[in-house]
Amino acid sequence: MTGLREAHAHIAEHGRTMEMEALEGCRSLEACLERVAAAASRTPPDRWVLGYGLRIERWREPRWPTRPELDDAAGGRPVCLWSFDYHALIVNSAAMERAGISESTPDPEHGRIVRDEAGRPTGVMLEAAAKQVWAAAPAPSEAERREQVLAAVKDLAGHGFTEVHDLLAPTWLGPLLADLDDQGLLPVRTWVYPRLEELDAVLPTAAAWQRERVRLAGAKVFADGTLNSRTASMLTPYADPIPGMPRGQAMMSVEDLRAAIERVLGHGLGLAVHAIGDAAVRAALDAWEPYSRGDRRVRRAPGGPATVGAAGEFPAMRIEHAEVIDRDDVPRFAAMGVVCSVQPCHLLADVEALQRGVPHRLDRVFPLRELIDAGCTPGDLLWFGSDTPIVRPHPEDSLHAAVHRRRPGAPEQEAIAPGQAISATEARACFGPGPVTRRYAS
Repeated sequence: MTGLREAHAHIAEHGRTMEMEALEGCRSLEACLERVAAAASRTPPDRWVLGYGLRIERWREPRWPTRPELDDAAGGRPVCLWSFDYHALIVNSAAMERAGISESTPDPEHGRIVRDEAGRPTGVMLEAAAKQVWAAAPAPSEAERREQVLAAVKDLAGHGFTEVHDLLAPTWLGPLLADLDDQGLLPVRTWVYPRLEELDAVLPTAAAWQRERVRLAGAKVFADGTLNSRTASMLTPYADPIPGMPRGQAMMSVEDLRAAIERVLGHGLGLAVHAIGDAAVRAALDAWEPYSRGDRRVRRAPGGPATVGAAGEFPAMRIEHAEVIDRDDVPRFAAMGVVCSVQPCHLLADVEALQRGVPHRLDRVFPLRELIDAGCTPGDLLWFGSDTPIVRPHPEDSLHAAVHRRRPGAPEQEAIAPGQAISATEARACFGPGPVTRRYAS
């Protein structure tokens, strides 16, 4: 397939992980520790061992490695291993020391340093705590960044994508993409969405680096965490919650989200809201509802998304992931012109996490059939992406998940919410381009 839109990617991270230790193939704790030991043997003593793709839900023994186990495997080198969802990681003692984390370090806001019964950090870091530790790891040089980004966009183009949306763009990404475009090295159109907190740093430079193929489309916020980390904000309790967090973690209130909407609309930009759990999805929709009834800064064509920008090229409101959606909220997407930007490929990865964490809500996982029937036209209001490097950027994965609702080769009875399956034609259309992209490209 060619001419596709990858609606949710992380370009810089995709390129960087191409140089990190890939752990998604591990099926046991022992296999993971063996991979870490092998990587450590190839790593200079002063360098970190960096890995990604941990899926402990699929291991024979679904638990994190202990800090002493990682210490033994690493031979004194700092180790940092990301969970595949990039909302949790585990580090060993050397990396914790480099990050300045001890038994007395308090949890950061919207984060947790997981501790054992004696109060000692286990090495597992959730949400903001994970980002705090990652900031201590050596960052790529400017030259390395360029090569990683170039490798990433070439790889994405190789999967048939002609347009890629970066949904957590670092402040330097737009200028770097523009430079690649000027040199004829950028094979895809790109939309960038920096963190809302970094928008003020991006705006003064945007006029200099925006191109026909490199656009500042909006900003991104996080309304919750993830299902695998049990931090996605849910309307009902998890079957196996984190102690003290029965329904996950709401990171923004409706009022916070409305303030974010107001801020981006003031700049003629859109808002992308990370919302995985059904409570977070509802909060995002509640926040947008007043604007859907009419706002001079927002355009709305019948049956299409609410848009912003000088040419109305960007969605004013898009909800990312929306992995669990309550039945009452499904029709609100089309009614209010909100783009539902989902990654069905996550269903293939999240089977165990869904079955263990939200067995009572499996019928609400990616309700694609209901969304389309309620007016979310594929490619216009229902968009597909991968969230790479969280999940590999292979469009056939989302196509299979959307149509069959189970892993390849799995029996039909293992399908999750089979009544939400859509046709192959509908699934392909979700990769665009819809009218928003056509207006931009024309």
